[in-house]
Amino acid sequence: MTVASHGWVYLAPWRWDPENGRLGRTERIGDRFGTIEVGQHAADAVGVRWEHFGAAEEAEILTRVRRWFSADWEPAPAAAALPTVAELIERGGGRMLRGSFFYEDFVKTVLTINTSWSATCRMVAALVAEPGGGGFPGPAALLDYGEDRLRMQAKLGFRARTLTRATRQMLDDGAITPSGEGLPERLDHDYLRGLYGIGPYAAAHCRVLLHDFSRIPVDSSVNAYLRERYGCDAAAFAAKRSSWGDYIALGYRLMRLRDKLERPD
Repeated sequence: MTVASHGWVYLAPWRWDPENGRLGRTERIGDRFGTIEVGQHAADAVGVRWEHFGAAEEAEILTRVRRWFSADWEPAPAAAALPTVAELIERGGGRMLRGSFFYEDFVKTVLTINTSWSATCRMVAALVAEPGGGGFPGPAALLDYGEDRLRMQAKLGFRARTLTRATRQMLDDGAITPSGEGLPERLDHDYLRGLYGIGPYAAAHCRVLLHDFSRIPVDSSVNAYLRERYGCDAAAFAAKRSSWGDYIALGYRLMRLRDKLERPD
């Protein structure tokens, strides 16, 4: 259910094997690269295995896996606020697949702005290949790569300047650590909106991945879905469901997930 929560699973460095239910990726811990693979064989547990890492990296590996699956998120308040989709939350549908650090989620969000999904996949793959070296690059690696190479070699276009300026500001402000961990109390919606090139959609999407569901990240896909399915825009959709309060974005996502599960074609 978490893997199906949104399209992150199709972005490098994720590797998803739906037939065997295995999710894996290449990670860098310190100076070492290795692979981590996760599979679920029971309703209340996942199994984790890794290669090229040792016992010294185990605690960090498990910390990252917990973040991937939003394991520390408490679903009970959301289930109470969203009774029409509470069953999906009980099955794990309320959790969002996330990157190893906030910075990964931020960069990937920026790479969805004003572009096609295929272009997003291509740009993310370019960053993972270089400067990531197979894993997702941290803030320093992206800044060292530089705006010009991000624009010309990774073909990020205008997003190259957005990422370099926003990355520097978040580091300077202490909103992210050099490794890319985010401090949620520093990364509120207003702060994110104040970063160069970050609009309402990107700010709301980043906040959703920090478990703040008070705003729907509205893009062309959301508008098209709501017009087709409900004959309204996002504002009208939210107004009719004011009882959902601070869980409006999660309610929207779960209703869309329910449609997908019921009509997989």
